[in-house]
Parts: sequence; structure tokens; C-alpha cells
Amino acid sequence: MSDRYYIQKNRLIIDDNEIVFDFPIRESVEIGDMLIVYISLYTKITSLVENVFGVHLIEQKIKWQIEKRQYPKGGYAEMRCPFVGIRFIDNELWLYNWCSTRLKVDPATGKVLEQQQTR
Repeated sequence: MSDRYYIQKNRLIIDDNEIVFDFPIRESVEIGDMLIVYISLYTKITSLVENVFGVHLIEQKIKWQIEKRQYPKGGYAEMRCPFVGIRFIDNELWLYNWCSTRLKVDPATGKVLEQQQTR
């Protein structure tokens, strides 16, 4: 957290501006002028598998949402792969999803740079 912003459940407050997400903010990582936000949700009724967003802290708006991707189904036609964690390690942003996949992502654009299976 920083002096530039704070988080209250599903609200991100930057100075006097507010960005409201449909679900609670579970985790965030600040990288330069970007705040990478992971919202937590997964129910049988609602599933958003593109649940990671990049918010520009200076412009105070959402710049990107992680792109929709195809993942191995493993025999389950209804399997969904929401993201369950984000990490900034060795100057690289990694997103981890429920389907044992991790993505290296450009924090400024949300572009996927690399995809790896973790099991």
C-alpha cells in the first residue's frame, strides 16, 4: 500500500477518485505507476476468469484486463481457470491460475509474454 491509494473491499481509492470492482480486491502489486489488481471470485453462479486488472495510478483508470485464454480442460467441459495469485519476482510479473498455469505479463500493457504449466 502507498500514500497514493488505498483499498476497501471492492473499492480502489486513488486521491479523490474511486474505481469500483464487482468483487472484492484480494491482492494487489504496485509496479511503477501501475497497480496490478486481482479480484477474488469463483462461484457456480458467477465465474470471471479474466480477474486481473492493470490500473494506472497517475491516470487513475483501468488500463487493461487480462486477456481471455484457452487452457487445457483436463476432461472437464465446465472447468474454469480464474487467477488465484499474482507475484512480482525479479522484475517480472507472474499471474497464477487455478489450472496450474502461470503467465508472465507486461505490467504496463497486460500483454502475455510467456505461459508455463506449473505441474
